[in-house]
Amino acid sequence: MTKSARVATSKTPKRAAKPASKRTATPPRERPSRSATNVAIATELAPAVAIALLEKTDQPRGSPAPALDVLAVAAAPSEIQGNVRIQLMFENGAVLPVEMSEEAGAALSKGLKEELPKRQR
Repeated sequence: MTKSARVATSKTPKRAAKPASKRTATPPRERPSRSATNVAIATELAPAVAIALLEKTDQPRGSPAPALDVLAVAAAPSEIQGNVRIQLMFENGAVLPVEMSEEAGAALSKGLKEELPKRQR
């Protein structure tokens, strides 16, 4: 048996361009209404649990009440008309979103403006 050299003489066919996608853009998803469980957690259970846990921590006599130690805070628009969302970020990377009325947000902002200069003295 002898080996013969094979030479490819045919050109490789070029691929045809892909046709444009015929799919239409999907409409944005509507947020489902909040379930009773979600509402209960956000309005009743979470604050009660946080307060109960903070109250159970050992504190020296005469020290201020315990509080959450937050690394950063950001304000974001809320999907609920008339509310503002504040996001608290902790050292472990967890983010706690807090919804409040615009009036409560304005009061918080005013309180921070008054309190922060006192701390920098």
